Formats: sequence, C-alpha cells, structure tokens
Amino acid sequence: MIEVAIYEPELLSVEMLRVALSEETLKERLRAIENVKYDVRASAVESLFSGDRHINLNDPRYSASLLHVAKTSSRSHDAGFEAAQTIQRYEKKNERKLNVAEQVGKLVVLSILDNKFAGLHTETGILQQVEIDARQHNISGAKDKDVLRKIWSTYRGVVHLGMALDFCEDNPQDGINVFSIAEEFRRALSENGPKGTTKPYVNPDDQIKFSYISIT
Repeated sequence: MIEVAIYEPELLSVEMLRVALSEETLKERLRAIENVKYDVRASAVESLFSGDRHINLNDPRYSASLLHVAKTSSRSHDAGFEAAQTIQRYEKKNERKLNVAEQVGKLVVLSILDNKFAGLHTETGILQQVEIDARQHNISGAKDKDVLRKIWSTYRGVVHLGMALDFCEDNPQDGINVFSIAEEFRRALSENGPKGTTKPYVNPDDQIKFSYISIT
C-alpha cells in the first residue's frame, strides 16, 4: 500500500487528485499526484505575493517561499504541462473508466453493509449487475464483462476517493472530511471479501491510502 500525505491547502484540490488517480498505472498516478501538489504550492505562493498586500521580504517565512519557488521553477513548469496532459487523457477516455470502477466499488460496499458479501465474477455477481445496468442505460464501455474486469483491475486500488467525493456531495455536512470517508471505504474494500473466500475485494498492496495531516 502506498501512503500519500494530504495537507490542508490540498483540500481545495481534491477533484484534481481524483483526476490524477485516473491515470492507468501506479507510477503515472503518483507522478500526477505530485504534479497537483506542486500546483497547490505554486498557487499558494502566487497568492501570497499578489495584490496590494505589503510583504516584508526579510521575514524568514517569505524568503523561504521565494527560495522554494526559485529552486523548483523548472519542476513546477513541468508539473503544469503534465497536469494538462492528465486532464486531457481524463476527459478523452479515463473519466468514463474511473466512473465505472467507482460504481463497482459502491456496489461492493453496499454488499458489505448488507452482509451479502457478493462475488464479483460469478454469474449473478457485481460485475454482472453493472453490465446489465449498463446495457439498460446504454452506458458505453461497461456492457462487456471482460472490459469490466479490466477496468476494475486497473482502478480498484483508487476508487475510494471518488466514492468519498460522491458520498460527501450526497450528504453535505459541516466539518466532514472527504479523506476520512475515503479511508473508511478503502478499509471496507481491503478488509472484506466475497462470502466463502479469504481473499479481500481489493488487495491492500494495490491501494493508495490518503492520510490527512492537520497542522495546527
């Protein structure tokens, strides 16, 4: 399992982190997440030095920020370019696949909560349910079980963040932390398996865990 630290400024870029997860390999996802983090830092520094605010450049906090910008300007430029490419791939093909995988994840969690612990690949399993629903609603890319297997295999380790975003949107509450919800979903997927098996729905080694770090 790969653990990614999330700091408070990055709470405003959760949607972009989800877009980063739409990349198809772990290496690409981690690079895309890093790009989001660079963009957040660059935006924060740009905001700090914009407007009519008087900044004392002798203040160590601000001088350190300027030094950081200078040292990472090349990487920040690359991050912006790569992020644009990630968004392009997301909008062209990966959004649909990630959405499908997140729907599978939701059905898995519902099955766990209902104490059914349904299988994924059986004749009446969860993938079959998604396939039938896709055919009824003419959802492209989810009408074939082999395609569904591939999509789930590709994205099963990262579906928990998108699932948490949808949950928070459907259940707006003050103070709710999307990363706490995402962690609950991640653990449900990795600590439970289909009835009659000992293998979890998602191997923890396939997952990216988001750990929110509050700095007070």
